[in-house]
Amino acid sequence: MTQYDPLRHHRRSIRLKGYDYASAGAYFVTVCTQRRMCVLDDPVVAGIILDVWEALPRWFPTIALDEFVVMPNHVHLMVWLQSPDSGAAGVGARARARAGASPAPTVNDDADVGATLAVALETVAPEWAIPEPETVNARPALGDVIGAFKSLVFTMYLDWVQAHDPSRRAKFWQRNYYEHIVRNERELRAIRQYIANNPLKWALDMDNPANFPKRPLPETVDDYLRDAGVDP
Repeated sequence: MTQYDPLRHHRRSIRLKGYDYASAGAYFVTVCTQRRMCVLDDPVVAGIILDVWEALPRWFPTIALDEFVVMPNHVHLMVWLQSPDSGAAGVGARARARAGASPAPTVNDDADVGATLAVALETVAPEWAIPEPETVNARPALGDVIGAFKSLVFTMYLDWVQAHDPSRRAKFWQRNYYEHIVRNERELRAIRQYIANNPLKWALDMDNPANFPKRPLPETVDDYLRDAGVDP
C-alpha cells in the first residue's frame, strides 16, 4: 500500500470566516462526489469508506463518531470535536455507540418511494488494510478530520484499483464539503434522524440524479438542513 499520512496529504477547505473549526462540539457534514456521480454504491468503495470512518479516531483520538450513512453519491456524517482537557469522554462514548453502521445503498431506478436501499457489505471480502498512523492530532479542526477522511478513502481505493482493476476511476470526491455547527439538542436529534432515514428517502433525495430536472442541486448546507426540518 502507498505510504500515506492523512494529517499531511489533504487540502484544507475555506470555511466560515472567523469561526474556529477546532471548537468543541458536534458537526453535521455532507461530502458529495464530483457531478453527483453514483459511484459510492460499489461494495468496494462503500466498504473502504465505512472502514476509514470507523478508523478515524486512530489519527484523531479526541473525536467521537456519531451518525453516519453512505448514499450512492454522497456521505452524511456527524462528528464531535472534543478538547483533550474537557473531560468529555462520556459524550464521546455515547456518540461512538451511535456510530452509523448504515450500509451503502444501491441505486434502483424502479424503487418505490420509501424503499430501503442497502448493499450486503458482508459479502465483500476486504482486500485492503487501514494503515497505522505515523502521527496523531489531539486538537484537530474539522477540516483536518474531513480532509483526512476523504484523502484516506481515495488513497486506499486507488491502491485497490491499481492492484485489482486499473480500468476503474479512482478519483470521485467533490473538492469541498458542506458543514453545519450543531447548535442545540433539538438540531442534534433532527439531524441524527435525517441521516439515519436518508436511505429510505432516496427516491425524493435532492442528490438523486433522477430528481435533477425537478429539484435544484443543494448549493449550501442550508438546503440539507431544511430537508432535515432544521431552521438554518
